[in-house]
This record gives sequence, structure tokens and C-alpha cells, in this order.
Amino acid sequence: MKRFWIVIASLFVASFAIAQEREKSSIQMGLSDEVIEISSSFDGTDIIVFGSIESPDPALVSKQRYDVVVVLSGPTEEVTVRRKEKMLGIWANGASVVFGDVPSSYAYATTRPLFEIAEAVDVKILQIGLENLSVVPREVEETEGGPDSGEALKRVFRESLARLKINQNLFLENIGGVQFLSPTLFKAELPIPANVPIGEHTARVFLFADGKFVDAQFDTINVRKIGFEQFTYNLAHTNGLLYGFIAVFVAMFTGWFASVVFRKD
Repeated sequence: MKRFWIVIASLFVASFAIAQEREKSSIQMGLSDEVIEISSSFDGTDIIVFGSIESPDPALVSKQRYDVVVVLSGPTEEVTVRRKEKMLGIWANGASVVFGDVPSSYAYATTRPLFEIAEAVDVKILQIGLENLSVVPREVEETEGGPDSGEALKRVFRESLARLKINQNLFLENIGGVQFLSPTLFKAELPIPANVPIGEHTARVFLFADGKFVDAQFDTINVRKIGFEQFTYNLAHTNGLLYGFIAVFVAMFTGWFASVVFRKD
């Protein structure tokens, strides 16, 4: 019996030592660009996220049990999703859901499928993956007598929101997109679409060891317009009335100029 307890104690000490070793492991990251400038000729680019695992456990390294997830998310926004319904033969707006704090863009890359990296509850808490984003409806407008319950309606509209963003190339996933260049060095290449939202984007790197979350680091990327695009963007957001007058004037001048050039004698 005494021998049994000695074995149990030894296993406990070994497990504690392994846990302590894993806690020492950390992750470092870097970005290929910290500023992305948008001009009239901008058609998209790529951001390279690279880094290293510090103080790794040699046993886990040899078994390739370290995993890395890279997430790039844009500034949050409020989005209204509406459902088209046929009323008296005419398609019109029906029920709608207003979502708050929605990432304007979201892309992530992993070393392996998420279910192989960590438990579902962990990736849910860390909000990794499109299905795990904490997107909460702020307002639900239902048509009278609608067949959907409130929760079912929210679920349908959440799926519609994700589909809308995916169609706009603003929600992207790349399973296997994180590559290990050595046992501890990694990189991931994430696309920046031409319609990337303006503002501060956040790049996050998560480290998992043998299925357990270990460490995370983050950095920011500033997406901004330059040149004439910056002028018009600032004008539209700071002086909407003047921007409207200029837009109307330009449209009228363009129409008049086209009529002069193409008029028939």
C-alpha cells in the first residue's frame, strides 16, 4: 500500500513539473507591416505574422504538440440584417436584427483544424473561429405573426450575417495556414482585401500546448487612406453637408460636360 502511494505521489510531482514547464512557454510575434495605406490603386495586399515559441518543452516539440492560431480582426461596427419577405406579390423588408460590436473584418489561420488544437469550450472563450464570435443582437424587429421564435430568428440572422461577410471577403479562414519554419519558428500570411475597413485592426497570436491554451500576444495594424481618398473620407465624416454639395456639383458638371462632348450637331 505504501508503495502505491509513492507511485501516486511521483506521478503527481511529475504532472506538476510538466505543468510548470508548460507555463514557462510563451510566444513572441511580429508583423510585416504596421500601417497599410489605401490609395485609388489599392487592390488588396497580404500581412505576414511571424513569431517564435519561447522556452518550449522539448518533449512537446519532438511530438509536434505545439499549435498556433493567428487572428486578424477589424474595428467593430453595428450591422442591421434584414430579411426579404413577399407581401402581396412584392418583395419588401420583413424582420430585422441589429447586431452590435461586429468585427468589420475577421480572418484567422491555424496549424490544424480547431477541433484538433483545443477543446471547444476553450476556442469559444477565446472567440477563435467564425462560429465562436461573440456577436450579440441588440435589437430584434419581428413581423407580426411571424412563424419564427426570437431565438430561432437570432440564429438565422447570425448565419445570414456571417454569410454576408464571407461573400464580401471580409470573413476568411485558412486551416493549415500557419506554417512552422522550424520546431519553434512560425509564420502565417493573411490576406487584406481591397475593401478592407479603415481603422485600427488587431492581430492576435494564440499558443496551445498539447491541447491546452498557454499564451497569447497581440499587436495593431493601422489601415488608413492617403491622398485624395483621405481628403474625401475626412470631408465626408467631418462635414457631411459640404461633402454632399460637392458631390452634387461634380455629378451636375459631369453630366453637363458629357452632354457637350457627345451632343449631335
